[in-house]
Amino acid sequence: MSYTVGMSRSETPREDRGSVRQSINIEMFKAMERKTSLRTILRSLQLPFVFSTASKIFDFWGRILKVNQTSLAPFHTGQAAISPWFITGFTDAEGCFSILIQQNVKYKTGWRVKAIFSIGLHKKDIAILEKIKSTFGVGKIHKQGKDAVQYRVESIKELQIIIDHFDKYSLLSAKIADYLLFKEAFNIIKLQEHLTVEGLNKLVGIKASLNLGLPLNLKEAFPKVVSFNRSEYIFKGISHPDWVAGFTSGDGSFNIKISRFTTNKIGSRVQLRFSITLNIREKELIKGLLLYFNLGYLNVPPLPSMKELGTGVQDISDKYIYVWKDTVGLQVMNFSDITDVIIPFFDKYRVHGQKSLDYEDFKKVVEICKAKDHLNSEGLKKIMDIKLGMNRSR
Repeated sequence: MSYTVGMSRSETPREDRGSVRQSINIEMFKAMERKTSLRTILRSLQLPFVFSTASKIFDFWGRILKVNQTSLAPFHTGQAAISPWFITGFTDAEGCFSILIQQNVKYKTGWRVKAIFSIGLHKKDIAILEKIKSTFGVGKIHKQGKDAVQYRVESIKELQIIIDHFDKYSLLSAKIADYLLFKEAFNIIKLQEHLTVEGLNKLVGIKASLNLGLPLNLKEAFPKVVSFNRSEYIFKGISHPDWVAGFTSGDGSFNIKISRFTTNKIGSRVQLRFSITLNIREKELIKGLLLYFNLGYLNVPPLPSMKELGTGVQDISDKYIYVWKDTVGLQVMNFSDITDVIIPFFDKYRVHGQKSLDYEDFKKVVEICKAKDHLNSEGLKKIMDIKLGMNRSR
């Protein structure tokens, strides 16, 4: 049956109205894939009562998907949807909460202030930033030099969305202390208290405790600044597997080691390793990851504190956890742990970006080793070729 746009609702057979609605819903799904605007869909449908019934249906979709009626593009990332817990995990690894304080005579206090949430990556991983930007629906992606890109949110209105996210999906690493200071600064700016001398001094005090502290010019301009107390970091456990996927996408590593080995015919040994290496202050998080993967201990052995490291404790290692200087790491090298725990986990909870390519290559080597082909020259050459294209060589 054919329809014309000019046909009125009363002229449309009742039994055909359901099929019309079905057609519109089908076009809706197609539009999500094509990033097509509502205006274009309405023009192409050529259906009856399209500007009444169709609009109501699109209003419904708009409420469900929280989109407006001019474009569906913000809901299309080109890849699978990204989990809010993934974003939190990735931010724990790669995100930054900062306060910009610059001299500017246009302001009554003589200083311009901005709160900034940012994630900076190599340009090869811009797809991750695009997904995060699409999920939040705010912020911009900028080039930084030749090979880097940065996702950045700095307006107070848009930062409210960021604050709401991390209040709901809390950071799990020591970075949460930075976030809580950042949130204090956000509230001061939101209330416009930064436009007063008292509010400005508070912000300088917060910045003094945030990240790397105050640069020299601010130390000289605010010599009597009182630093804010940082919240004591207490690791509270891992909340969701997608957090692990996000954190691994930032700080994890899948790598292959090939070394000389005299006890087999080929003269080489292939080792697969999944690892995460962090600052020693994250030792509880590393222990938490070990327990989360159920690898080994019911009670993880105690690890040295920063104070103990300063007294000569420099190298502690066992099957899963190692400490070297001011770093602590999780490493999984046992082949059965990799095949029975690590691979099944990351097959279900996917890493993103360039690291996902490393993971796929990692799995190829696992399959070669499963077949024992790493013990012959042809299989070893395949592994060497795969290794050459992984990680920083990609």
